[in-house]
This record gives sequence, C-alpha cells and structure tokens, in this order.
Amino acid sequence: MTEQTTWQASAIEHRSAWIFALCCLLLILIASLKPDLFEFSQEEVALPEQVEDTARDSDALAERIAPPVEEPAEAVKSTPEIEQPKAVVIPAKPVTSNRVITKKPAVKAVSSKTSSTPASGYYVQLGAFGEKPRAQGLVDQLKRQGWNAVISAKPNGLHAVWAGPKKDHAEAEKLQKAIEKKMKTKGFIVQQKGA
Repeated sequence: MTEQTTWQASAIEHRSAWIFALCCLLLILIASLKPDLFEFSQEEVALPEQVEDTARDSDALAERIAPPVEEPAEAVKSTPEIEQPKAVVIPAKPVTSNRVITKKPAVKAVSSKTSSTPASGYYVQLGAFGEKPRAQGLVDQLKRQGWNAVISAKPNGLHAVWAGPKKDHAEAEKLQKAIEKKMKTKGFIVQQKGA
C-alpha cells in the first residue's frame, strides 16, 4: 500500500505568493494609468559607447564648421579689470515717537491662590503629589482651562490639588463632571470647613 503525501504551503509561502501577485497587479495598474513611464526610445537609452561616439562626432563637426580662432596675446592683456562695487554702510537712526506708552497691570481672570489653607467650600480633589512642582503643574493646567485651583498642604507631606471652591455639593459635582469631560481626570469632592 502506498501512501500519498500531500504538500501544503506554509504561511510564509502563502504570504510570499500574495505579495508577488499584488506587486504584479500594482505594476499593471501603474502601466495602465501612466503608460509614458514605460515608453523608452533609442534616444533616451544610450549605451556608454554611444555617448563617447556622439561626443567625438560633435567635436569633429564643430571643428569642420568653425575652426578655432586664435586671439593675439596682446588683446588678452589689454582687457580692463572690472572693479567690484564697494558697499556703502549708512548708520541707522533710532526711531523716536512722541507717544507715551503706559503699562497697565495684567488682570487675572483666574485666582492665582495657592495657599496651604484654602477657603471654606466644596472642592474637587484631582491629585496629591509628594513634590510641590508636580502639584503646581496640575494647578497651572487647570488654570489654563479656566478653573480656580489651589494646593492644599497635608500633614503627611503631600500636596493636594483642589479645583474650586463651590458653595454647595451640587455645584461641585458639575465642576467634577466638567473637569472629567475636558481633562479626562476624575476627581472626588472634598469639603473644607472654616478658613
């Protein structure tokens, strides 16, 4: 009894065949859309020997048409040298104006309060950091978004970042949802009593 073995292509062989077929189809598609890319004339495709022959023929033809003209040595020496123009530097005068410019102090729309004892009310705590600069970074982010934010120093050395204050719990919940929607950070509501 003879056993017949059947051959099966491996995954790599399948992929290789698909890649080859797709490359062929891509080549056919490009050839049909841009046939000028595949048209070569004898003039465009020149072998190196043909290039050298063409150069020799053009030199010989140029000599037959117009023989080289010899100029007298004196004529070459009498050619005047052209002087380069010199740069003229004109000093600039400062611009003066009679207008008086007064600086107005910048008005901050958002409180820049970052104290360790925040005012009483409801806050949304968004994080607690061991390093104050990291807490300040989150406060700055919140302020850029238009929310009031403070850092509350905790006895264990952490710096809690709070957004608020709000007068009641419902307003704090609205603030919590707005921050979560805009900054993708869900905080929790804390109440600060007395300042």
